[in-house]
Amino acid sequence: MFKHNFLSVKEDLLQILKKGEYKGILFINVHKYRPGETHEIHKHSDREEIFIVFDGEGMVLTDEGTAKISKGDVLVFARNESHGFVSSVENPLKYICIGVSIP
Repeated sequence: MFKHNFLSVKEDLLQILKKGEYKGILFINVHKYRPGETHEIHKHSDREEIFIVFDGEGMVLTDEGTAKISKGDVLVFARNESHGFVSSVENPLKYICIGVSIP
C-alpha cells in the first residue's frame, strides 16, 4: 500500500510516485498552477496520462479545440494525443497527473 496526503503540500509541482516504484505506473504528480499559468500543448509517445482536477478551473487545449475544466473533472489522454492547459486567473487549476504505460 502507498499512502500520501497531498493537500498540505506547498510546492507548485510535487512528484509523489516515481517510475519503477509500481509496475505500469510511471509517475503520480500533483500540479498546482499559478494564476494564468499555461502548460503548452504537447503529446507523449511513451505513455497515457490521467488528470484528476481537485481544485480550481481552467481550459484544456487539444488538437480538436478547447474545453473548460474544473474541480471534479477527470481527463484521460491516449499515447500521442495532444493536450495542454491554461489556468484560471481567479481560481487557479490544481490536478493530479498519473502517467501509465501498460504494454
